[in-house]
Amino acid sequence: MVFAELLGIWIFLTKAVRLQNHPAFVQFRPHLELLNHGTVAQHKRLRACEEATNKIFELLFALVLLDIGRDLVLDPPDLAKGDNPDILVTLGKQRWGFACKTVYGQSGKTFFDNLKKGVEQVEVSEAQVGCAMVNFRNQLDHEPFWPLLNKDDYQAGAEPVFGAFPEPALLGMELCRQVTLKRDQVVTEIGLNNVINFFNGKKAVPGFLAFCQTITAKATSRGPIPSLVSALVLGNFGRCDPHLPVFRQINEALHERAHQ
Repeated sequence: MVFAELLGIWIFLTKAVRLQNHPAFVQFRPHLELLNHGTVAQHKRLRACEEATNKIFELLFALVLLDIGRDLVLDPPDLAKGDNPDILVTLGKQRWGFACKTVYGQSGKTFFDNLKKGVEQVEVSEAQVGCAMVNFRNQLDHEPFWPLLNKDDYQAGAEPVFGAFPEPALLGMELCRQVTLKRDQVVTEIGLNNVINFFNGKKAVPGFLAFCQTITAKATSRGPIPSLVSALVLGNFGRCDPHLPVFRQINEALHERAHQ
């Protein structure tokens, strides 16, 4: 759907245009060039891994973190060796490392293996604390947010009829539910003690930030209007309370509220 694609691109445009004169913006040029090669919108599943698309996800969060941090460093897409967190940034008084991961497989083990790579990248970096930032595009069940109401008629050739919601922001509860399901799947397949033991003593927080983005429709008197739903949802295996203010700040920046 054209509107859905535009909404997915718009989140990049608003940030890039507003931040283009920031002194650190010039380092984003190699990532910006990938917008011509990868899938820009982050709200739908991909059938296979697209390296350029993965790097575009890194760009999105570099833009978000540039709004609220200092001394940001984005790992170059063509020189990255996978042994450093993709983004280093100072938030408050701490140097943070964020390892951006797009998980394509559906098993809890595959998900945890990606988290382990991210944690290990933070561990060997200059970061004082860090977190895996997971793109949930292939983990989300997008259908509840954009439900097809006439499946049988549609398969018979009718025009699709999609559901709409009076307030799309309320769908955040469904995003949280799906992230919790993935967290619980990891615990079931790996074992909670094994997961906690892995994080024990590491610089990374015992959990992950899930970037959840999908498309829905807002019900209005003029008919349904396509709407983009984006949120960072914390999936935690242990205590992450000390870092919640930072995560809230990142969420504010994601929604263009941090600079207001």
